[in-house]
Amino acid sequence: MPKTAYVVEGYVPNGGTYMAYHVARILHIDFGYEVCVVTVGPGDDQGHTHGWFSYDPLFRSISLAACEDLARADDVLICNPSFSMHNLGLRLRCRKLMYVQGFNTFSLLDCCFNHYVAVSSFVRDFLSQTYGIHAPVIPAFIPESQFILHGDAVRNTVVTWETRPPFSVELNTKGDWAHQRLLLDRVRRDLKAKDRDLETIIDWDAAAERSRSRLPRDQFLDRVASARYLLTLSVAEGFGLVPLEAMGMGTVVLGFDGYGGREYMVPGQNCAVVPYPDVSGLVDGIIHAMRDPAFSQRIAASGVATASRYNYEAFRSAWVQELGFFLSR
Repeated sequence: MPKTAYVVEGYVPNGGTYMAYHVARILHIDFGYEVCVVTVGPGDDQGHTHGWFSYDPLFRSISLAACEDLARADDVLICNPSFSMHNLGLRLRCRKLMYVQGFNTFSLLDCCFNHYVAVSSFVRDFLSQTYGIHAPVIPAFIPESQFILHGDAVRNTVVTWETRPPFSVELNTKGDWAHQRLLLDRVRRDLKAKDRDLETIIDWDAAAERSRSRLPRDQFLDRVASARYLLTLSVAEGFGLVPLEAMGMGTVVLGFDGYGGREYMVPGQNCAVVPYPDVSGLVDGIIHAMRDPAFSQRIAASGVATASRYNYEAFRSAWVQELGFFLSR
């Protein structure tokens, strides 16, 4: 019988589970595994229809209970750390691989997996210092989109940075909205104290309302690609896919680095971010970027070059090598 790769909640519409789906896809295409998407909650075979990401091929979905019955010793489970509460390391007989793409999505990591891979150097160091787990780093990739710029080529759905509205801002919020709402209020107060005219020009309320809507991915990216700036208030990310996608669209990233974003963010070179909770520095970054368009244009161009390195082929190549190592153990 063919070996099977089981990927936990591979159709959940977020970046982490989408990356896990692609690890399973590599096992399918490059190593000949069959793939099943495991639902740990009330899921069904239509879980892929949310419109946020596209999936090719589509794999059948099974329940966690079915996975427990079917998984054999030479099968492989692929899981994100956010599902640690299910204790799959102890429950399943197969080989278990965790792609750790966060450090705040679980209260206690499932430490009974056979192998761990970290999405960023920050996550790698967190695993080492907290759990004594030593993991290689394989960064996430930017899913292909008509909005991503490639070198100097601008696709017809993307306007150049200088032709976008001068003070246009979109917000990236993730996680605790009440906390980020307070942060936004503090940013506005401090900005008003330092540059009252600039605070008044920016339509913060509309940006905040837009950030709370759940749009299909291309519609969301269309908004970001139409703005000069993305203000990311997400304070803790294992990697941070949205800011990197914004860079790929030539949008200047402001706000917090989210810790994991340090994998690709270089303040003053390809972004203007600060560590959390430096709100004062964040506000200074907004003022500098918006009052110095020449600086922001250089940042935008550098961000495109940075984002181009995080492509699918680099992701696939790294995972083919890592999976070959894992499967040979």
